[in-house]
Amino acid sequence: MKVFWFLVLLVSVTGFSQSRLSGSVYSAKDSTALEAVSIYFDGTTLGTITNKEGHYAISIEAGIKSPLVISMIGYAPVYVSDYFNTNGSIPAIYLIENTEQLDAVYLENDDWSRKRKLNVFRKEFLGNSPEALQCKILNEDAIRLHYSKSNMQLTAWSNEPLTIQNKFLGYTVQYTLTDFSVDFEKSLTSGIQYVTLVYAEGFTFYRELKNRPKRRYLKNRENSYSGSTLHFMRSLAQEQLVENKFKMFYKSFEIPPYSRINLKKEGEFMQVALSVEKLSILFDNEEQSFIQAKTPFIIDAFGNHSPATAITMGGAMSQQRFAFMLPLDYKL
Repeated sequence: MKVFWFLVLLVSVTGFSQSRLSGSVYSAKDSTALEAVSIYFDGTTLGTITNKEGHYAISIEAGIKSPLVISMIGYAPVYVSDYFNTNGSIPAIYLIENTEQLDAVYLENDDWSRKRKLNVFRKEFLGNSPEALQCKILNEDAIRLHYSKSNMQLTAWSNEPLTIQNKFLGYTVQYTLTDFSVDFEKSLTSGIQYVTLVYAEGFTFYRELKNRPKRRYLKNRENSYSGSTLHFMRSLAQEQLVENKFKMFYKSFEIPPYSRINLKKEGEFMQVALSVEKLSILFDNEEQSFIQAKTPFIIDAFGNHSPATAITMGGAMSQQRFAFMLPLDYKL
């Protein structure tokens, strides 16, 4: 069974009346202004860059709850989550230069070649589909990889944001990889290793690949959204599972959509708790998935769920790797 999580770090905040944020970014080393620093709301297409004076201004769309990410190659990124009480003015940010970090020292040898590890990373991060072949990581050299034979786990990390060109959906994505792992198990009969769990965590910023998206990009985005985890979470939070062609099953029997799901509206969030450990999901009478949740979780106005580790998605939804990932502000 493959399980896949993509975590977009979510910040729980109350209301926010400002429609614009502004501030400046400097080097912590000598306090000089930094130009062309990326400023964006995590998981969205909403972003800008600093000017020659290091100044930036960025608009806020209704419902935004994602951290504001301040990122530049060669510097450690900064994440601002409490911008709702700044009256629209962010205190000056001082970025610290990244020093070249040595890879961690491990007590056991890594007997996998970089080529083998990179192939696994591409397959489990981008996906193993024709659509994934249309995605390319432009700076793969930045990816660090290690395989632990005793734990049967592959881990990956990077000291700089990954730049990913997605020619299937028509985006260029800046992805700050904060955590990635692939867990394996070995078959007792054949001895063959197979993947049991994939976990990825990071910050993302989306840009259009073309000034005007091609029709095929728009069609691919619509198809990717239909039946996706994002589509399901939004439908659940809006109590529109039936309207959006989702059916729920418990122990192979169809049940009323919310009979095993407790929903509680809390401001702009929907708190969700399953009364059973596992529910099956059928989208449009074709795509089968399941959701497991041992603890309650919340869904925001974008359809982003938190904490990501509270739930496990399986089946069709879990097979949609990065190649199918859409910005949180898609269709909003």
